[in-house]
Amino acid sequence: MSFDARVMLARRLRFLPDRPFAVVKHAIFQGELSTLRRPRTYSQMLAAKNLKAQPPLVQLTADKYAVREHVAERVGAQYLIPLVQVVDRADDLDFDGMPGPCVIKGTHGCDMTILLPDLAKVDRDAVRRTVRRWLDTDFYKAGWRESPYRGLPRRAVVEEFIGDRRTAPSDYKFFMFHGEPAMVVVDQDRFSAHTSTLLSPDWHELDVSGRFAFADALPEQPRNYAEMLDVARKLAADFEFARIDLYNVDGRIYFGEITHNPGGGLVRLQPREFDLALGEIWRHRTPLPERFVKRPAPSA
Repeated sequence: MSFDARVMLARRLRFLPDRPFAVVKHAIFQGELSTLRRPRTYSQMLAAKNLKAQPPLVQLTADKYAVREHVAERVGAQYLIPLVQVVDRADDLDFDGMPGPCVIKGTHGCDMTILLPDLAKVDRDAVRRTVRRWLDTDFYKAGWRESPYRGLPRRAVVEEFIGDRRTAPSDYKFFMFHGEPAMVVVDQDRFSAHTSTLLSPDWHELDVSGRFAFADALPEQPRNYAEMLDVARKLAADFEFARIDLYNVDGRIYFGEITHNPGGGLVRLQPREFDLALGEIWRHRTPLPERFVKRPAPSA
């Protein structure tokens, strides 16, 4: 069954109460039956955590506007993408006040992004319709019942378009367990030919797969990668698990978001032993087994 077919099937089952829905959704996307009461793998741990009430800091950092103050306090405001506007009504979007290329994001969920590389060509009514739909949507109920988003205020932020201001910059996603990285995912060309390269923290490809193909060539490690790791560690310090998303544009690091339920729990990692290995890191802080890392053969 294709990923899109699984999505369609799972959406038809959203009438179920929370736990049965979580169990069925996990079975559809992860291909296994689990009550989620004694989770062992990463995907099971994620689903089980999502069924619990979330600490206030999780919900604050899931809010893509409220998290900005938290980031400024933890690592410094210099890592924030410049904010242009924040609105809770689509009619309040001020296109004439935008200084140049911008990005509009919904703050109360995911998959709510509009790129505006050329303001002169923007269909303002169409953008307002889309943002209005976002703001009319309870993402917790309409999405996958991701508890970090439950009850969040519905807003949209307008940020400056960083990078070349035409295409989305590479997105560096740090999977942090107990404040330490276990995996780095580099997403490239997210709005066109999306690739997603899974790496060890020391920048070697992992012998695993997710939803999207790896890039044809190994992404270049940023020169200030050590600083990115430092930022990720500081932002992840308060959580057993979190994904810290960063950008790196011409050597300048920008904060993207903190995600507590990556991919809505829908992404199936292969081989399944890798899912278990990440679960062991989460549960017992064990190191990632070397068999999953593609290291170059030692020279003779």
